[in-house]
Amino acid sequence: MKLWAPDDADPEFELTPMIDVVFLLIAFFMTLMSFISAELVKLELPTAEEATIPEDPGERQYISVNAAGEVFYGAAPISYEALTQALIKTREELPTVKLYLRADTTTTHRYVNRVMDACAQAGIFDLIFASSQD
Repeated sequence: MKLWAPDDADPEFELTPMIDVVFLLIAFFMTLMSFISAELVKLELPTAEEATIPEDPGERQYISVNAAGEVFYGAAPISYEALTQALIKTREELPTVKLYLRADTTTTHRYVNRVMDACAQAGIFDLIFASSQD
């Protein structure tokens, strides 16, 4: 009777599938965190009857402005001057950066205008304004 004997060559462990899974998990959690961080800033968005949801909103950075004029980049509070610098840094790292601007219904437009000025100074012009449908 012939018994099974292992080959002399040591089997190698394949790292490629494991690396692929790790990269997918990183991409998943980064995407999930961008949605979660935007929801941490509670705002009452203005309503728009003709509001549409973009077919491909893409990967967007969230900027929120509350009723008091405080600005948040993601979920972190930030000053208007620091916002400009953060947007410049973001644009250097990701040249095709897109923004999603959320402002409270009672926010004075001058605060929204300051955020738009910061975006223009950073060279970011792909901006979507948030609103809710009826």
